[in-house]
Amino acid sequence: MSTSKIGRWRWLVLFMALLLGCGWGRRAPATPEPLPTPTLLPSPEAALKDAAQQLQTTGQVELQFHESQANAYVQKLLAKQSDASVQDVAVYFRDGRILLYGTADSPLGALAMEVVIVPTVTEDGKIDLTVEKATLGGVSMPQTLLTDYLAQLDQALNIWVADYAVDALEISDGWLIVRAHRR
Repeated sequence: MSTSKIGRWRWLVLFMALLLGCGWGRRAPATPEPLPTPTLLPSPEAALKDAAQQLQTTGQVELQFHESQANAYVQKLLAKQSDASVQDVAVYFRDGRILLYGTADSPLGALAMEVVIVPTVTEDGKIDLTVEKATLGGVSMPQTLLTDYLAQLDQALNIWVADYAVDALEISDGWLIVRAHRR
């Protein structure tokens, strides 16, 4: 390796150390304003159980899931994982998008993360997920970090849509609404 390449690496390492030392990578991205939580919402588990029962009974379902229910559900899942690499996750349902914010462990320390997912329904009733934005520490997240998480989510969705077709999916004002039927 030439000395000019070594010099560039030293400057890059010094630059990254200065940025991280100033807290640049730890600054959380701006999150949406929280919306009021409707009163008398069932627990996330109860809402999902009711939706499953409705599908078994009638063959159709309309699941209305509020972002406060999603946050409670995610927090319970994370609490069960002793080695969770993501903490303080917040979920928002806004303008056709699922917005995820949190803090992720990295070799450089805890870094703020933001992921924006746009789900769409395909003609055959499946859900297609597109990552519109993904940042870690304020810079674009490497695709390799996203691939594992999205593959797990796609696998879970594909198992579900093998038996059920999604007719519509709406996301706005803090709500995720899914209408589906048995295939």
